[in-house]
Amino acid sequence: MNCEEAGRLLDAYLDRELEWSSRLELQEHLSLCPSCWSLAQERQEFRTLFRATTSTYKAPSELRKKILVAVRREKTKQAFALFRQPWVYAAGVFILCLSLVLNILFPDSGKEISRQAVLCHSRSISPEHLVDVNSANPLVVKSWLAARLDFSPPVVASPASAYALLGGRVDVIQNRTVATIVYKSDKDLITLFCWPPKREQLPQREYVINGYHVHVWSNAECNYILISKFRGPETDGFTDSFRDQLQSGAYF
Repeated sequence: MNCEEAGRLLDAYLDRELEWSSRLELQEHLSLCPSCWSLAQERQEFRTLFRATTSTYKAPSELRKKILVAVRREKTKQAFALFRQPWVYAAGVFILCLSLVLNILFPDSGKEISRQAVLCHSRSISPEHLVDVNSANPLVVKSWLAARLDFSPPVVASPASAYALLGGRVDVIQNRTVATIVYKSDKDLITLFCWPPKREQLPQREYVINGYHVHVWSNAECNYILISKFRGPETDGFTDSFRDQLQSGAYF
């Protein structure tokens, strides 16, 4: 692929509209061509700025109040009508019992996977095998991972000012091959594991496992497990910003 073809496909790539083979070709070209990489960065920054500065309009406060009052009144009426039904009490007892049984027979799958992810994270720190591809360029990391996986993981360049992209590697968690992306600050190291949900989409959860803070969530593209040692405004800001950029499409 040459620069002219790359420029023609760039907008479709940033809009996630390119087919798989064309995306891989373009990512490879961008990772090798500083000029096209710079152009991609400029266009992505413009999109991010546009989303942040686009005007939004709110309904007049009086109209908003009237709608909220009407909605609450209707919900209250429906709730009272429902709770008068005798079968509701029996159903409530049944659901409570069923929930207890399910928790015993089927443990929290997100927590079980998170335990394995924490173990993988701690092992990578001990021998200092943090990454297999060491680069702050998200397209280099993405291309390296995509060449070794059957999916193309989303890579955010810089979710928070205190953290920088360190690189990536491929891991196996509970027989799943996952993309691992590592970010580093002066005080902390954050590891993000992601893989396509396929048959199992993880619910949003937060855990503390072996002293590590774990955030679990998913979207249509991937399941995500994010692990950090410290919990504070910086790491919370990283997690929130990362998820916002995934939702808005501000990633590679």
